[in-house]
Amino acid sequence: MTTTNKGNKALKVKREPGENGTSLTDDELVSMSVRELNQHLRGLSKEEILQLKQRRRTLKNRGYAASCRVKRVTQKEELERQKAELQQEVEKLANENATMKVELDALRSKYEALQSFARTVARSPVAPIGNTAVSLGNGRGPLASVIGPLVPGKVGTTSVITIVKSKTDARS
Repeated sequence: MTTTNKGNKALKVKREPGENGTSLTDDELVSMSVRELNQHLRGLSKEEILQLKQRRRTLKNRGYAASCRVKRVTQKEELERQKAELQQEVEKLANENATMKVELDALRSKYEALQSFARTVARSPVAPIGNTAVSLGNGRGPLASVIGPLVPGKVGTTSVITIVKSKTDARS
């Protein structure tokens, strides 16, 4: 015969004297192995066995649900932490991008200045002699035949860089 005491959530099983069992608490019911449970169920009616098994299943399901909630909360916290890290990374990359844009604009203006300088040099030819530069004027002097004609607008980008970098040292 069985009685249920809902106050302390223990399903009490009354057994005939001489049987091998006492009342089971919820913790005992959930933590015992199937073999132990079957030993406790011996001698009980089918109805009592079904009640105990149903109670055990309900308690186990509650435990699974609680552990699932904990896992879900933990995963949510981890995802929020990762999201914050990624937002910081995006912000950092945006700052680097802005800095590089500024550098690119500065380099672009230097490049345009060098191109402008190259065009100016191409329009008014200058020939280096030693550590000084001599203007060729109209391109018909004695140096013009040695250097050759300078054609305006025919100075390549690499030539501009070479002109700037190959400037002779003024050590005087």
